[in-house]
Amino acid sequence: MNEATGMLSLVLVILMAASSAVDIGSVEATPARIVPDGLLEIEKSLVNILGQSPDVLAFAGFNLRYGKIYQSPEEIKHRYSVFKENLDLIRSTNNKGLSYKLGVNQFADLTYQEFAAQYLISLPKHCYGPQLPIEVPQKNITNATWIDWRKSGFVSPVKNQGKCASSWVFSVTGALEAAYYRKYGTITLFSEQQILDCSNKYLECLSACRGGLPYDALSYVSSHALLSAAEYPYVARVGRCRADDSKPDIDVRYSSTSQRDPEDSLKQAVETVGPVSILLEVVNSFRFYKSGVYTTSDCGNLTEELNHAGLAVGYAIENGVPYWIIKNSWGEEWGDKGYFKIEMGKNMCGVASMGMYTFLG
Repeated sequence: MNEATGMLSLVLVILMAASSAVDIGSVEATPARIVPDGLLEIEKSLVNILGQSPDVLAFAGFNLRYGKIYQSPEEIKHRYSVFKENLDLIRSTNNKGLSYKLGVNQFADLTYQEFAAQYLISLPKHCYGPQLPIEVPQKNITNATWIDWRKSGFVSPVKNQGKCASSWVFSVTGALEAAYYRKYGTITLFSEQQILDCSNKYLECLSACRGGLPYDALSYVSSHALLSAAEYPYVARVGRCRADDSKPDIDVRYSSTSQRDPEDSLKQAVETVGPVSILLEVVNSFRFYKSGVYTTSDCGNLTEELNHAGLAVGYAIENGVPYWIIKNSWGEEWGDKGYFKIEMGKNMCGVASMGMYTFLG
């Protein structure tokens, strides 16, 4: 074997290992992939800076998959150190034989503090809103062991909030899109960006890309015409409001689930109304969720600790453990195709503490 052939073989081995190492935390291998011209040199540079080891190759694969760009060798070393710490968490958690698995994803080069600052809701504690009248329809309650509104076509595609703590908006548009489908039989994607841009001046506790509440977003959409996502596309930052003050052309109604019996009330709402906006507390390990039923002692169910919104689209049982099915807003590559399962019966991470459901009059 000549020197050129040997070097090419080494680079191919690095790329194959890096490509398969992207999912190393979930113990899933992927085949080697074709990469654009010039990427070979980037891979080679990481090895030159960090040395060659399985973890460095995993970091190279992570960079390849998520298009990460760092500005200096010092930043590369820092991000690798953070990545290595997160990778250790993923491996150690998966080795415990729990009901869920973690995996490397787009957040793996961020500390939890950096992740929280970019993606999680941060509101003053007095902003967690009033308790609204409970209006869960008392009809057709079957106490089913499972329900999944995705199978009925109610649930719109998974979206991605980007680097903006706007999950509270995506939760509401998801609920509204489901309610619209239930009433009219078609999926219409509504504009998250309009709510971000236009609702702040109306509502005291909103801070847009630093977070808000489903209650706040629903207050806005119930009194203003909401444009489609195509008419008012999402850009993951707050801009000038480009919508007028037109009255809504659909009658949006909403209410909250009970805090006295939160999970029973949420289950009743999901069964009788459809997908329901929820809040939960996201802790460090959760951001790397990959599959299975998530449960942890690291979070509680205090209202003031809730820092992320999702959409409860159903519930079921897996290996004897009941769980909620929640739609997230971190893209389809995160978690289980953009969804997660979280244990039911313990109000795990406060998932049922602040349910808000939507229906059209």
